[in-house]
Amino acid sequence: MKVVYLTDGRSRTVQVGKCQIILKHTTPRNMATAGKISGLVIQALRHLSRKNVDQQVVAQLDRRLDDDARKQLVKDIRYAPAWIADIFRSLADRESAA
Repeated sequence: MKVVYLTDGRSRTVQVGKCQIILKHTTPRNMATAGKISGLVIQALRHLSRKNVDQQVVAQLDRRLDDDARKQLVKDIRYAPAWIADIFRSLADRESAA
């Protein structure tokens, strides 16, 4: 099994039994949302990439995110790339419209 974690330390690989743990260096901007739902959404959307994120993906986020999660997205919008920030705004607008 292979698991990847982001770290503000140096990149390295650690083997624990049959599990390979990969620690990947990332920027302080990415670490600012670590442990928050907004960080999880940012990393998921980055992984999918802009060209693969369509209305179906946004609709799925819309169904899964509760009001508290949407508020967290708005708080952390400054840490998201511009294209992800646009998605965060649309999700926040859907909250206020509901």
